[in-house]
Amino acid sequence: MVDRLTRRTLLAAAGASVVATSRAQAADPWPTKPIRVLMPFGAGGSMDVLSRLLAPMVSEQRGKQVVVENRPGATGTVAMAAVASAPADGHTLMFTGSSYPIVSLLMRNLPFTMDAFTPLSRLTIGPTILCVPSQLGVKTVAEFVTAAKAQPGKWSYGSSGIGTSVHMGGELFKMYAGVDLTHVPYKATPAIVADLLEARLQMSVLGVADVRQYILSGQIRGLALSHTERMPEFPDLPTFAEAGYPNVRASNDFGIAIRADTPAPIRARLEEAYRTAVRRPEIVKRLTDIGLIVVGTSSAEFSRVLAEDTARYVEVIRVANIKLE
Repeated sequence: MVDRLTRRTLLAAAGASVVATSRAQAADPWPTKPIRVLMPFGAGGSMDVLSRLLAPMVSEQRGKQVVVENRPGATGTVAMAAVASAPADGHTLMFTGSSYPIVSLLMRNLPFTMDAFTPLSRLTIGPTILCVPSQLGVKTVAEFVTAAKAQPGKWSYGSSGIGTSVHMGGELFKMYAGVDLTHVPYKATPAIVADLLEARLQMSVLGVADVRQYILSGQIRGLALSHTERMPEFPDLPTFAEAGYPNVRASNDFGIAIRADTPAPIRARLEEAYRTAVRRPEIVKRLTDIGLIVVGTSSAEFSRVLAEDTARYVEVIRVANIKLE
């Protein structure tokens, strides 16, 4: 008799739970259509690879297709404007790169303000390395600074464009090291690497995946790493902090953001879905191979990092008088 009552009680409780869940889903049916993820840059890059790796996993969790759309142009602001003008219903979000906290500092008359967005998670960190040609003959940051100061204005460094995080990293290094280097903006990273190999450039700050093979072969020398700790594959490469420059940062970070007025429960579910997806072991392995370190931070932590980066960039933009033409 007791067993029958127990079974009836459990069945009744289970039935009530199903009904409650169904009612909750009916009251809050999001998502009701495919979720669009806008990419601020073109197809084929690390950010694009990351977004497409995670899309099917987030789709599985949320029960609707996640569609990745590339909206390149104007240093990422084309995609940002599209998200800012989309309905705040949780069906349109965007990936963010390291230029996310920079564009509003360099570009005027944007059709949006940064307050229009809420960052959801910093998914990955892309450490960068201060690189020099092996032919230059310097083996440490200190040696590079001494050599550069001996011929001010004669050495140059390359970046992937004005206003990029690596450009800012180069200018931060110049500011704190007190060296006079000429900035040369490039349209593509392979061209920077080619000029480093031929010693036509004296320095650049590049992603790990871009220079790994050349550092291992000895053709390019890494002097400092932009990361909080040394990387296992480069155990002898000190961080910028260890080299005496703790304020130099030039990491290629990727994250996700959405309209700030999206309902909080929807923002929380998207944050959870992406943080869960990026931490899956097979994803961590794949991303490590292309030089990305998975972090999957909370929205609050991502906001804190962005605020710190913005403060850092405001100062270097002022000192270096950086402008987007």
